Amino acid sequence: MDDSISKEIIQLQARLAELEKQQKEKSDNVKKTSISHNLQILDSLITYKKKAIMNNRYTKAVPLSRYYDQELVTHLEAIYNCLKLLDERILKIERNL
Repeated sequence: MDDSISKEIIQLQARLAELEKQQKEKSDNVKKTSISHNLQILDSLITYKKKAIMNNRYTKAVPLSRYYDQELVTHLEAIYNCLKLLDERILKIERNL
């Protein structure tokens, strides 16, 4: 009796681990395809780079790194703004359907 209970507990633990793995994969997949999540990541990167530029935390070993970050922020902001506008237009169209 004790042996069958132990086997059942082991099977349940294995099944629980499998379900948790499936849930994590599903959650990761939802994040990868979520527009708001990806826009938030892009916005966080832009904010981080802007703070680095503002605080001037660059080594003297790579004098052009600040310039490159400024160029990167400019390009990322343009991409972010375009994606945000497209998302807003899509949401407006979906509401009207």
